[in-house]
Amino acid sequence: MEHTPGRMLLAEYFLTDSQAVIMIAGPEDTEPELVTVPHTLARVRALVEKLSGMFESAPRRAEALEEASELLDDPLLADLVEPVADRLGPGDRVWLVPHDALHRVPLHAVGPGLGGHSVAYAPSASVLRHCRNNRGGGGRRQALVVSDPAGGPALTVGAAQAELLTGLFKTETLSGEDAVGDALARHVGAADILHISAHGVFDAAAPMRSGVMLADGLFTAERFLKLELSGTLVVLAACRTGVAAVRPGDELLGLVRSVLHAGAPAVLVSLWTVDELATTVLFRQFYDRLASGEPAIDALRSAQERLRATTAGDVLAYLASVQAMATRSHAAARLLVAEARIRLMAGDFTGAAAACDTALRTPAGPPAVRRSAQGIRQRALLHHGQASPDFDRMVYAHPYYWAAFVLIGDWY
Repeated sequence: MEHTPGRMLLAEYFLTDSQAVIMIAGPEDTEPELVTVPHTLARVRALVEKLSGMFESAPRRAEALEEASELLDDPLLADLVEPVADRLGPGDRVWLVPHDALHRVPLHAVGPGLGGHSVAYAPSASVLRHCRNNRGGGGRRQALVVSDPAGGPALTVGAAQAELLTGLFKTETLSGEDAVGDALARHVGAADILHISAHGVFDAAAPMRSGVMLADGLFTAERFLKLELSGTLVVLAACRTGVAAVRPGDELLGLVRSVLHAGAPAVLVSLWTVDELATTVLFRQFYDRLASGEPAIDALRSAQERLRATTAGDVLAYLASVQAMATRSHAAARLLVAEARIRLMAGDFTGAAAACDTALRTPAGPPAVRRSAQGIRQRALLHHGQASPDFDRMVYAHPYYWAAFVLIGDWY
């Protein structure tokens, strides 16, 4: 669906021991409107802790998705979002400035209120000014892609992620043994877009040691802080890259802080452990939109809408299209397990079991992949013959899949 851009609103939250305060301002306002909501900081923290736990356990517990949906529909979160949604007209965009535990909530996925509106986030209004001052003026033409580093756990569709921007932008790629920190630091200066597909690590005890795993080790928030990222849109397509430790004064420590302080006008990060295949499908759509000239805030919304509507048949067709990139046996086995998981979601139990059987016969399949194949195969055999496959099922409709990534900083 195409959207005609309207106003850009700013909504800033402040949680106290007695209530929540929301400050909302549009471009025509001389001062913000203040809205109070009778929900305490303690109640918000308790709900967010449960919600975060559900999202983190979703890859292991199917029932966690239903529990997460119930928490997103909780009246407490609806009360926090509705005052903002009520002030949005057709085509309006909004910057959300969360506070405390709300930094971990996908507010854009709470109820129907913000659906259809492009949403960006900011750590604070002052950081937002800093981001806008770092906006690049020459458009987005050059991309640096760091993908599937050697040495760490292999990505299922790592080769496909390395190709996401090829043909859309002038792209330089660092992958395998070449995906090291020094090479990233040397080449990033010329990039309008930095895309990193790797495994993310969040260190709650030492948040500035959180980072992304490259071929030569963890590239930490401390190292990101030393990069020159002015004018560069940074995309950290990894798990939990948007999670931060909240210090007194609502100061956030982690990857987001470092990337923005290094001069990036905006960063795309995840709020929880993400599904790799859904992430790849999301960013295919995102970069297609970005290359067509859409602002990042609109490109992300469009990509999320497309991902929500993606069917099992769509994903299976995509997996078939990238199968030729699986040049190593473990990659082939991972793709087969991914196929089996989608077939299981579609109710194609026979096809799921067959894909697992093939994965288990693949030479040198990693133990973790073999365990996954065995588990999916057992589930498929338990349900064999119980239903007809539904390849039109929208397998990524749950917010766990489409709402994980948020744009923080400038919207352009």
